[in-house]
Amino acid sequence: MQTALAIVVIFDALAWSLGVLPVLRYAQTHRSLPSVYGIRLLGGPMEAFGIEAVIVTGIMFVIVNGLKLLAAYWLWHGRVDGAILQLILLGLSAIFWFAFALPFGPLLGLLQVVLIALAWQKLS
Repeated sequence: MQTALAIVVIFDALAWSLGVLPVLRYAQTHRSLPSVYGIRLLGGPMEAFGIEAVIVTGIMFVIVNGLKLLAAYWLWHGRVDGAILQLILLGLSAIFWFAFALPFGPLLGLLQVVLIALAWQKLS
């Protein structure tokens, strides 16, 4: 169970980081957010604060996702502090999911909370 949890956390961290970085690069270069099929990427409540705020907040989101890789490493090795760190990072991620209107964040977050609950007894 802890291996599955670690893999889901790695997927979560890499998917968001690799998805957000090109959008931030575009935003930095063009001073606007890109659109795909009419959907503004990283659009959401944060966009009301300006493009600079979106870029800074996006960088913070990438840093949080980088820390998820540390949590995944600890989880892979069966350490309970990996689960604790991941729960903290999920709480922080929820702020970014709302700020950028990311619809799949809560689904992945819920899956991770369930897997943490199932693996908790086996973590040391």
